[in-house]
Amino acid sequence: MQLLLILLGLLTIQAGVIKEETGCNGVKIKGQYYDKEILAENINSPFMLAVDYSTNILYFSYDIKTTKDEFKSARINLNTKEFINITIRNGFAQTVDQETHEIYIGGSEGIYKYDHNTSKAEYFGEIGTNIFMLYFKDILYFTEYPSQYVYTLVNGTTEKFRELRNMKVYHFLIDKENNIFYKNDAGFFSKPLTFRGFDEVTTYKTNVKLRALTMDLNGTVYACLSDGVYLVDKLSATLEHIVEVNDCFGLVFDVDDNLIYSDHNTIVRLKLNNETQC
Repeated sequence: MQLLLILLGLLTIQAGVIKEETGCNGVKIKGQYYDKEILAENINSPFMLAVDYSTNILYFSYDIKTTKDEFKSARINLNTKEFINITIRNGFAQTVDQETHEIYIGGSEGIYKYDHNTSKAEYFGEIGTNIFMLYFKDILYFTEYPSQYVYTLVNGTTEKFRELRNMKVYHFLIDKENNIFYKNDAGFFSKPLTFRGFDEVTTYKTNVKLRALTMDLNGTVYACLSDGVYLVDKLSATLEHIVEVNDCFGLVFDVDDNLIYSDHNTIVRLKLNNETQC
């Protein structure tokens, strides 16, 4: 796989972000101070972050740095910090059904369902398919590498996702109002799930190096660009740079609505601290 060609793109952008203050190792977001908690470090390119809210376990993939592109899925218990590797060939994509708390992991040989109690994974579907991305909302969505087309998998039946048919998609999600946010070769866009025409497409940014999309518990959409975390403002159709991260790779929220991001070798959780003078 040449997946790192997709993952690794440098973007230099100057934005009005509040940086760390002298003597404080956290960050300020909209005037509130957040401590940085290191969840894992010395991990190469942690990517495709997902959290199971029932267990508060973080799932992600990382590059194991062999002579070729090779990846491994892993998990971190956010309560105990226990780290466990997951045995799946080229584990790369993770998603969670938050209703049933079933965990799906995609690798170079298909999609697996993972049981965190036994630490075992079983084939679920698309055997032999090279999975790039997984997403769950009501049903399971996935993209296949290298086509990057979006498919749905329901009751063993695979179909192209009509609303993004024949489009290369690198990341996407569907928010609580059934708007599809997606990154393709042209940029970052959104449109209603019941799409009726090009006039309904909202453009947020073209030629953008976007590496992750997620929502907080309230349904606000956030994007991870290579220079940091952005809040997606649907009303103004703009991106607000809220956290500066050098080489941002992944983004997710935990069960307590704490923001978790990754850079090229570290996974960090931001926790609100109202006691500090920073």
